[in-house]
Amino acid sequence: MAPVTRPGSTGTASGVDLQFLRNLTEKPGPFATVYLDASHDTEDAARAAQLRWTEARSQLAEQGADEATLDALEGAVGSGEPAVGRAGRVLVGRGGEVLLDRTLPEPPAVPSARWEPLPGLLPMLVDQPEPVSAVIVRIDETGGEIFAAGPGAEPVPVEDVEGSEYLVHKVRAGGWSHLNMQERVEESWRRNTAEVAERVDRHVAATGARLLVIAGDPRSRSRLRDALGERAAGMAVELDHSGGADADVLAAAVAEAVQDAVTDDRRAVLERYDQAAGRPDGLAVDGIERVLAALRAEAVDTLLVDGAVDRDTEVWISEVPTRLATSEDDLRAIGTDPTERVPVDAALLRAAACSGAAFVPVGGGRTGLVGRPMADGVAALLRYPLPSGA
Repeated sequence: MAPVTRPGSTGTASGVDLQFLRNLTEKPGPFATVYLDASHDTEDAARAAQLRWTEARSQLAEQGADEATLDALEGAVGSGEPAVGRAGRVLVGRGGEVLLDRTLPEPPAVPSARWEPLPGLLPMLVDQPEPVSAVIVRIDETGGEIFAAGPGAEPVPVEDVEGSEYLVHKVRAGGWSHLNMQERVEESWRRNTAEVAERVDRHVAATGARLLVIAGDPRSRSRLRDALGERAAGMAVELDHSGGADADVLAAAVAEAVQDAVTDDRRAVLERYDQAAGRPDGLAVDGIERVLAALRAEAVDTLLVDGAVDRDTEVWISEVPTRLATSEDDLRAIGTDPTERVPVDAALLRAAACSGAAFVPVGGGRTGLVGRPMADGVAALLRYPLPSGA
């Protein structure tokens, strides 16, 4: 696999965008949440998968799930291409429709089927690599090839850029005329690179990419980085191979760069938390009660949850996602009527999503990150300190 040069950060620290969860929970539940082993690595894999779904459907029916939702989930389970090798799958349904259907890189540690007021999506968020869009460019003196890779997808070509200046080879002899030729060649390279950079900047903006991967010879890569706009340059990483790598090598290198970028971003968030937790300005809190208070104040910038910690706490929620508390009396004290009692993880994610907070899994799952010591395995970085008495 081609080495990846990471000369600096890919940008500001970030987390998982929970907007999809906000859309998912706009309508009231209950929701069916199913985690299945979707592996297809044996001769009887299809039959085994059907048996697993039959058991999950039976469990949901016993918990009160309606037939229309069960039928919709069954239709989704039976459709689509089977996985290759080991895999997992998570589905969420309500009201006779499937709201979420995602493949996981591994079967769930504990397959489950739950019918609850909120979908239980923490295992998916801990286990599934964060979706990242990338723009890829292979650059040389004459122009470049630009590719785009959606979340979890292989790069596909989107544009070939042929520079308008084709005088690209320097001469070796001396003399004033040759020096003039070399200057013209340098100017040709600069113009061709600027043309590629302008197109790359445009694709980065149009796709909302979080990562720019640059392939090509070292000199061309360096020229392009210098010519890029601030946003694209800030998220750029370089592949240490020539621009002629085949598609499989490029796809593998891009996948590695994406994973490195996600890991770097998460480590940056954890470093921010470590620094903030030791300061008196109150921009970091931990423990269920303090995080709930921060969510009620809509002060959470990034929610951190350790997926390896078993939290059996339930909290009361309301029609307003950020109005939640461990007791009914606490909600009524702020003028809110409790509606349901739910597992704390689901309530935290819903409130974070609906208040625009990002999410970072800490420990657990397959993140490759060591969990920080946090009370209850829950913490938050704040936009502003909590008001006194919150």
